[in-house]
Amino acid sequence: MRHRPAALVVTLALGATAVFADDWPGPRTVSVFSEDGGRFVRLVPGTSVGETVGFAGAPNGGPARGEFDVRQRDRSYRLVADVALANPVAPVEALVSNTGHLITFDNWHNAGYGAVVAIYDPSGRLVRAWRLEDLYDSKRIADIPRSVSSRWWRCAPRGFVDPPTQHRVYAFERLGGSFVFTLVTGAVAYTAGRARCAEPIGGPFSATVHP
Repeated sequence: MRHRPAALVVTLALGATAVFADDWPGPRTVSVFSEDGGRFVRLVPGTSVGETVGFAGAPNGGPARGEFDVRQRDRSYRLVADVALANPVAPVEALVSNTGHLITFDNWHNAGYGAVVAIYDPSGRLVRAWRLEDLYDSKRIADIPRSVSSRWWRCAPRGFVDPPTQHRVYAFERLGGSFVFTLVTGAVAYTAGRARCAEPIGGPFSATVHP
């Protein structure tokens, strides 16, 4: 089932930023595996729809959950943690490192709002989470394109800076630069640039398309 805000604005100028209508399919449960297959995290959608932009007045329930599993010698997997995530409903994209760290990007129906990036250690403990306001000043946020539901700050690709060790994750952003997030410490570094934004695929939770 597809969810739409009560009112869709096709184009609306807010300063230099255009606002577009968009459409999100319903969130679903997915399992995100590490590259070596030794870990996976099962991401279970929450029910706090009322906490998302565009659904004011909808019910508030429990947040999304992450079930952290580790592969055993007999090739089965053992659950090591079941934790609440920083997402009211679901993250848009996620990566799991070979060490078991989880990093999530954005929120279902609310890319650019709430916890736009969150890191969890292999036990499911939240290492650090960032809002868009933690990554940009207000002037730069005003330059980010918007839709009815979202602020489209992120571009493709994203992945591990150091594939053999998988300690750091890079993410390109709308203004031409890139962020690097360190999984163990929660440190973040920004490098300005002039790269052209390639639209992210959207991940397992969202197929939103916007101009």
